[in-house]
Amino acid sequence: MYRTSIGKCLVFFSRPKYVVTQCNNFKLTQVFGDNFIEQIKLRQNLRCLYVTHNNSFKMASPVSGKKKGEKPQLRVVRVREKKTQYGSDKWPTVSLQIIGSGTKDSTASVMIIAGTNRMIFNCGEGMQRLLLENGIKSMSKFQHLFFTRLTWDNVGGTIGMAIGLKAMGVPKVCLHGSPQLEQFTQAFQRIVKHENLYVETRPYTDGDIDIEAGVITPVPLFASAGTKIEGTSDAASSESSSSSASSDDSEPEMGQDATDKRKVRSDKPSGPSKKRRRVATPNLTVAYVCKLHSKPGKLLMNKIKEFGVRPHGPHLTDLKKGIPHTTEDGRVVKPEDVLGPSEPAIYFIVLECPSEDHVEDVTTNEVFSRHHAGNDSDTAKIVFHISPQEVIDNSSYQEWMKKFGPSTEHVVLNRSNHSPIHFGAHRLQTKLNLLHQGIFPQSLTASTEKDKTCAPTDQGDDSFRLQQGETFMLYHLRPDLGWTREHVPSDNVKEYLKEVEELPQEFHSSLEDLKNSLEILPSSHGDIDNKYPELLFTGTGSAVPMRDRNVTGILLNVSETQSLLLDCGDGTYGQLYRFYGSKHVDDVIAKLQCIFVSHIHLDHHSGLIQIVLEWNRIMDERGESDRKLIIVGPTSLKPWLAMYDAECEPLRFRRSIKFIDLRALSYFENDVVRNSPSPHVKSLLELLGLTQFDTVPVRHCFNSHAVVLTHRSGWKLAYSGDCMPSHKLVQVGQNADVLIHEATLEDGMNEEAFEKRHSMISEAIDVGNRMNAKFTLLTHFSQRYMRIPYFKSEVKGQVGITYDNMRVSFSELPILPKFLPVLNHFFADKISDMMKQRHKKEEREYLENLAKLAEKSS
Repeated sequence: MYRTSIGKCLVFFSRPKYVVTQCNNFKLTQVFGDNFIEQIKLRQNLRCLYVTHNNSFKMASPVSGKKKGEKPQLRVVRVREKKTQYGSDKWPTVSLQIIGSGTKDSTASVMIIAGTNRMIFNCGEGMQRLLLENGIKSMSKFQHLFFTRLTWDNVGGTIGMAIGLKAMGVPKVCLHGSPQLEQFTQAFQRIVKHENLYVETRPYTDGDIDIEAGVITPVPLFASAGTKIEGTSDAASSESSSSSASSDDSEPEMGQDATDKRKVRSDKPSGPSKKRRRVATPNLTVAYVCKLHSKPGKLLMNKIKEFGVRPHGPHLTDLKKGIPHTTEDGRVVKPEDVLGPSEPAIYFIVLECPSEDHVEDVTTNEVFSRHHAGNDSDTAKIVFHISPQEVIDNSSYQEWMKKFGPSTEHVVLNRSNHSPIHFGAHRLQTKLNLLHQGIFPQSLTASTEKDKTCAPTDQGDDSFRLQQGETFMLYHLRPDLGWTREHVPSDNVKEYLKEVEELPQEFHSSLEDLKNSLEILPSSHGDIDNKYPELLFTGTGSAVPMRDRNVTGILLNVSETQSLLLDCGDGTYGQLYRFYGSKHVDDVIAKLQCIFVSHIHLDHHSGLIQIVLEWNRIMDERGESDRKLIIVGPTSLKPWLAMYDAECEPLRFRRSIKFIDLRALSYFENDVVRNSPSPHVKSLLELLGLTQFDTVPVRHCFNSHAVVLTHRSGWKLAYSGDCMPSHKLVQVGQNADVLIHEATLEDGMNEEAFEKRHSMISEAIDVGNRMNAKFTLLTHFSQRYMRIPYFKSEVKGQVGITYDNMRVSFSELPILPKFLPVLNHFFADKISDMMKQRHKKEEREYLENLAKLAEKSS
């Protein structure tokens, strides 16, 4: 490398590129080397520039003066603050979009799109993934979340949304709805203390909510079966009272000694007394009447001239706001003198009527009656009904809907809808299915259960209009353009296969070679003897859900009647529902004996409550309510579940769940190998047919553990959870049949791996080699590797990569390495993009090092 000085800049040049650092605004005319630089004009405050052989030059970003980790204020936040400070002279376009249609895997949710604001009514599990699928890459415009009822269907995605918004720089998130949102917020803050979230709760008792486009009025509704106060239902009260009673004389939790009973009690949240438990409000639902401000008419330029008003200036904005203007000659001009006809206010309603007990309060509510037909321009434009079908079919409810008149659109969001989602994942699964139909089976929900390609079904009559909602249907309110289905995707398998046909010949040749090699290795899914143990990956991504990879979840089917979950990220139930279909998913959940949660990070347990609720429902329906579901997890998870059970929605935490602390199963106790399992652990082993259930402390966050399972039939499985390479896991997992290890980052990202305490791909493979594992499965990929991880070098040995909805038995694991050549051709464009990104990163690091050298030399 050579160094010279020209004017005010230092020039470093080393073939094949030249680097100019520390430059101010000036023109540099100089010839270097082979005359491929002639004239370069550098911009003000440009810190670094380098030139390549093709006469192009690229500019590196100026060094920021901000501290590391400090994010600049979001543009949308700055715009919003200016509008708050100076007022807005705009009446934004407003649309309403259905995000979730109310199905079991897509809970009911509606989004308002208004100028710089996005607001959501209800935020169930999978919300982030649905928004991404809808093309919303940045959620920074969200600030207000409204909830109709405090159930997991409505609030399950709230914690992940709040964390995601904070990471994007949104200063705070406001939650609106039931007064119990405060308890919900306090409960989940216990498990996300490390995130330092700023969440504000506003109960409906605070009154109207002003937004940029209008006003939202909360309307509380109560079940007629009880008095109109905030009290529990009979079932909830019974559950709470039994929970309270059992808390005093119940047996200690599994993994705790009887002598440690006092400590178990102290671990419980200081929590609610019996009186406070009755404040929980399962009979309360909050509806929202939304009003868009009336929009003033357009300025009539001919009238402007007629009245002698200057055609430019802030006085025109005042006139549009209704403020009179005095001309230079003293003439007072009223807004109606120069404005065309105004647009009236627009109303719409978001309403949840969860049972027929609520129908009376809905149909007699005076607030709703103001928006019936005949109330001039106050008639509601749309009413969203988040209500079960028995409520929609109720004669009183239908008579009430008719009072709005034929001009009002009634949209139903409930379980009777069928609106498939995640078509990006379906497209990928259809293509992977070509590699192996057993390991990558086609999605049941997308293709075989029901085909819906028509417009929304109109179920009303001449007196009212009633239709089913579909995911991503959009209604343009202002301007009033009605419904559009342009965002509603369609599942076209032929189109997906046509995309495969257009791939280069190298792919087809490698696919043919694969099929020829697999002819002697038939699928084991029809062979019961070889089918189990079986793994189903419900999520193979990290941190946040994305279109092609959900967050972590692994279903281990031990036998036809026994299974357990290894971690349970957001949307795990939805993944199971789409994989097995509505006819079989209940059987799958009923087989669950245990859920293992490796650590407290949200992407590993945010789907837990939905699984527990579904498990309780199935046990009740099958008359097995005395069965226990075992949860093995970090101690900090227990108070979160207990508080949600007490304050929000009954989980039957004491009656149906047995919680075991991860450390109670640790292979190491004070670094001494544990020799004899406790009676509680023996019970767990018997339920799953295991001889060992060993947790292993690993380096990630506090109380993170891997797990090693040994079955009485001889097989052994090790699962790393999230961690850096662990010598202890290598020791405990020796000679495992399969190691499932996180491989979050590509090789070369050493600093990020160390900072976030994750493993790189080569490190995960090395752990498998040192463990002498027969097979290593890589999972938990960073979301930058949505289709395929980036391998810096060729992968050799018994190593496979995982995908969502991949089902593989232990006997089929040797097939997986054969997929890699095909996958490399399949995703050649993605690999090329990753190589380019990698090259850019190396160049950026190179320039940063040069800049540091220049600073030292100056």
